[in-house]
Amino acid sequence: MQKSQLWVFSAALLCVSACFAQSTAPDSAASGASKTQDQRVLGVNIPNYLTVDGLDTKAPPLRTSGKFALAGKSFFNPYTFLETSAQAGLEQAINDHEGYGQGAEGYGKRYGADIANAFTGEMFGVGVYPSLLHTDPRYYRMMQGNVFRRGIYAISRVFVTRTDSGRQVFNASEMLASATTGGIATAYYPDNERNAGDFASRMGIQIGFDAAFDVVKEFWPDVRDHLFNRHKH
Repeated sequence: MQKSQLWVFSAALLCVSACFAQSTAPDSAASGASKTQDQRVLGVNIPNYLTVDGLDTKAPPLRTSGKFALAGKSFFNPYTFLETSAQAGLEQAINDHEGYGQGAEGYGKRYGADIANAFTGEMFGVGVYPSLLHTDPRYYRMMQGNVFRRGIYAISRVFVTRTDSGRQVFNASEMLASATTGGIATAYYPDNERNAGDFASRMGIQIGFDAAFDVVKEFWPDVRDHLFNRHKH
């Protein structure tokens, strides 16, 4: 199995976890949105603070403090550490990051690297760059239309985002955050993974993972309502 395929398994892990969620709770205060949703799996919140229902929802713009607060809430959540534990286990099983070795020490190094990636990804992707570039880090669900159109829209959000004033612009925050996370990772990844090719691979995996997670954000509420016979009022 190739290292470049790892993001597929990580995204699948999130999807499977979401499919077992059976309750939601509103979280409008933190995001400033009129309608957000939080998933729960076995009593643990899956961070979904960055999702807004409806393209036309007039969500108040986030201040810098609000963006960093959202980054913190998305990272400092039990689900982040559970998902990272599973990801590190998968990496060890397929011997990804071979330089870390095996056993408890190898797992610990993989887990540390993955949790560091998650932290820098949230801080730079939700806090730092959206604040500097005045972009909105939240995902606005399309909710209506056919599956193909909604899927293309969800994937495209890694390339297109909103400014704080509501304009559509190139998602430079996503690209810069993915590049920054990949660059910082060179400080703690094995020596043989610190070249330009590995950096580009890490950046591509991160962008692909974010696109896959946007697809989950778009469709999971519909799947959940169908599976558990929930009806909107």
